[in-house]
Amino acid sequence: MNQNNQKTDKKVAILEATMELVAEQGFDHTPTSQIAEKAKVGIGTIYRYFKDKDELIHEVFRYILERENLDTFKDFHPESPIRQQYIQYCTRLIDYSLQHLQEFKFIQHYFHSPYGLSHRQEKIYNTKVNSADESPLIRLFEIARTQQIVKDLPSFVLGALTIGPIIWLLRDIHSGLIPYNPEMMRSVVEACWDAVKR
Repeated sequence: MNQNNQKTDKKVAILEATMELVAEQGFDHTPTSQIAEKAKVGIGTIYRYFKDKDELIHEVFRYILERENLDTFKDFHPESPIRQQYIQYCTRLIDYSLQHLQEFKFIQHYFHSPYGLSHRQEKIYNTKVNSADESPLIRLFEIARTQQIVKDLPSFVLGALTIGPIIWLLRDIHSGLIPYNPEMMRSVVEACWDAVKR
């Protein structure tokens, strides 16, 4: 194994260990010493890749989103009708979230913490956001709004009308409060579309 692969493997091990521990314990109960132990690296190795724990947390978030987007947008056809793209995106997001519980839990911790608040503020007020960071769903809403297909609301509001109901149901499914029902989830996606379309 060459040195670059070894460095990449260590970094991925740190990201994965952080994701798994935070998903189960939250940020405050996940010290870097525990991350290092789970990743099978020295604590100093963490700081070779990340300035501090905050940077590590943000990097795990980006790592998860990148994997989620790769899966969600596999075989995606941007030339297809907006509604079809929306339904496909939401359906794949649900499937991905059901299959990747640790990632889902980490994202929930992230968005319900100061990390997520800071991230949302940057998105809403367009500070420190570049096109690579922009959500594919937000880009879809921008196109749909110019074509007058969706309501004339800010993209982050359209995103909340879409993601909010889906996330609530996924949390209830993951916690065992309600059983997974594919037909119900399809109906939920359709209802979300009805909420954002003109």
